[in-house]
Amino acid sequence: MASRAESAPVARWPAVRPAVRAALGDFYVNSLRLVAANLLWGATLIGVWLAFLITPLGVLLLPLLAFPTASIFRIAVLVVRGGTVSWWDGLRVWRTDAGPIFLLGIVLVGCLSVFVVNIASGVLSGGVIGWGVATAASWGSVVTWLVSWTAWPILLDPARANRPVRQRLRTAVLLVLAYPLRIGVLGAVLAVVLLASTVALIALMTISVAFAALVATRYVLPAADRLEERIAAGALATGRAAALRRGS
Repeated sequence: MASRAESAPVARWPAVRPAVRAALGDFYVNSLRLVAANLLWGATLIGVWLAFLITPLGVLLLPLLAFPTASIFRIAVLVVRGGTVSWWDGLRVWRTDAGPIFLLGIVLVGCLSVFVVNIASGVLSGGVIGWGVATAASWGSVVTWLVSWTAWPILLDPARANRPVRQRLRTAVLLVLAYPLRIGVLGAVLAVVLLASTVALIALMTISVAFAALVATRYVLPAADRLEERIAAGALATGRAAALRRGS
């Protein structure tokens, strides 16, 4: 007789359109918390920009954007998971997860910076090698963009809080590598949302980042759950095959 764990169906893969619709409802219900968190993100961005105008070294402050970003995603994750949500939940992760948040911010900003520099230098240098470097760096920046949208929800998911940070981030990377087209569609939709909101800068500073975080979280968490179920099912099948080989 099969156990409940073995007979449980694998979670259904999410779709972007339902995630967008659900995120609209989430934002309406939790608008005050999300707008406040988005405003904090916008204020931090302005602060980093002003520091950059004073000195080019101000660009080194970009990883600090990870903290208001984490606040937005923490609220989004709690909304999606159906938990009790308050404004302070977004700030509390600054104390409980400060190290992983700052490390993820440094890694993402560092990767994007390297790729942007390589794209610019490759284009300026020209030639086959230059364009090859620029092309490779462009793909690297795309992968970094996609991983950023999968990493934040998984890192701040309370259902995964007891797992090592390395394991959570590994799941985020595996999600992009295992389903590049599906995650790519999500990344393209979010890029359109954020680029469109830059036309009306007030939208970027007040609602767009929070809404994009909700869409990503609505999509990524079920996808990550499904991936982990498939990995667990594969490990179980491999273990059974190994046991049969040992018994034969």
